[in-house]
Amino acid sequence: MTDFGSLVRAHGKTQLEIKNRYPLPTEKNRVSYSIDAFMFTPAQLGINDERFSVDQFFSDVKSHTRFSISYVPLARLVDPGCSISPLTRIRNYLDTATFSADMSEHRVLYELRTLANLFSAEMKATYRLLSDIASAGISQHLVKKTEKFLDEASVFLQQFREFHSRFMEPSINSRIRTAMRWSDESISLSAEKMLFYLHRVFDGHKIQSVIENMMKAENQHRREMKYPSVLKNKNDSEIERILYRESILKKWAQTVLYMSSEETGTNRKIGHILAGVAAAAAMTFAIVATFFAERLFASYSIPWAMIIVVSYMLKDRIKEILRGILLRIMPRFISDRTEKLVDQILQKNVGKTKSMVRLVQLKETPRSVQAVRNAGANPFQTILPPENIIHFRKDITIKSGKLMKEHSRIEAVTEIIRVKMDRFLEEMDDAKKLLRTWKDGRISAVKGKRVYHINLVLRLVSSEDEEQLSRYRLVVNRQGIQRIEEVVSR
Repeated sequence: MTDFGSLVRAHGKTQLEIKNRYPLPTEKNRVSYSIDAFMFTPAQLGINDERFSVDQFFSDVKSHTRFSISYVPLARLVDPGCSISPLTRIRNYLDTATFSADMSEHRVLYELRTLANLFSAEMKATYRLLSDIASAGISQHLVKKTEKFLDEASVFLQQFREFHSRFMEPSINSRIRTAMRWSDESISLSAEKMLFYLHRVFDGHKIQSVIENMMKAENQHRREMKYPSVLKNKNDSEIERILYRESILKKWAQTVLYMSSEETGTNRKIGHILAGVAAAAAMTFAIVATFFAERLFASYSIPWAMIIVVSYMLKDRIKEILRGILLRIMPRFISDRTEKLVDQILQKNVGKTKSMVRLVQLKETPRSVQAVRNAGANPFQTILPPENIIHFRKDITIKSGKLMKEHSRIEAVTEIIRVKMDRFLEEMDDAKKLLRTWKDGRISAVKGKRVYHINLVLRLVSSEDEEQLSRYRLVVNRQGIQRIEEVVSR
């Protein structure tokens, strides 16, 4: 994934995941990005005005926005001169705190959780690198590089665990001590998992014994510290308990990277204003009709009474019709949903998002999107039933200056959008179908999967008008997403 771009994948069988990465340039105080997602759905799926509404769509969409932090090599993490290392910052907090009131609890917790994330990211990145190199064969250079990495990991673990004695000082409260233990347990599990994968990479090589010894040491460390994530009995309930514990530790560490989103209420306020405008217009009509009746007919006469009754009847209809029209056109000028992004550590507003969704026709889409969609398409596409097109747009503005000031390790913001596909599957035929054909010298009926293709075209635009277009083909059937193929335009 590039500095600015998208990654599309299936999240389970019934959820589509779009991951967008928005870089944060250090020289700007504010940056803006937008994403347009066009879903071209077959007419058979019935995604139309009768079965699709804005509220239904947003009930099926969930978004999460988090920070993307820079990779920090293990050698830098243990370097006392590295100012962005959580180890350095924690050490400084401990050295300068005389009393419990001097210790900033949320800062220490922030650094401990960030350290767990940095270590986990470094483990995964290093494993991927070593695994890729090993695919061409185990060389002496690879073995030396792996040995160096294992030495650096051992030094890191030793230096980090030296904090345990420091965290027993009276100036440290129990929450900080617990956070230290949770961070240590999380780091130990990350190390053990990486060592397990490396053990498979070097199958049959003598370096395996070094890896095995480190794995044993991690397991023994968790036993001595009496951490819950130690497998004592290999039964289902014990395995379930440890997997749950691992999940809890992962969420505890990663939530420090996530921003919360809160609806601003702007749309609701504007809706009330537009309802008032519609009521005022309807009342104006009723008053004018009353003046007209008074001018033409005698008061309390039958014609006068008929005009008054009809005007009041039309007043209510005019109010409802105008209200509906104004509320429908309102999102074209603002959005269907407006949310502010809140940094959970600072508890400050650091950005906002605006989202809208529409069913559109092909001619309403940008020409660049049409070109990407039609590349390599069926030459008889125009005589087939037209596709139903969902256009989802999201604009995001980030106060990068404020974020970078408080979070010096951040290099980008990552947004994860998940779309539930259940509504798309409702009108699909059975997933299995017989293919009657000639095979192996005789007539055969072979069972196969009946699938549908949903084409997704993404258009990303940065504040510098940098545009990226990509197309994906979702191969789906009634059982859910079967696979996702990236379609490269030629």
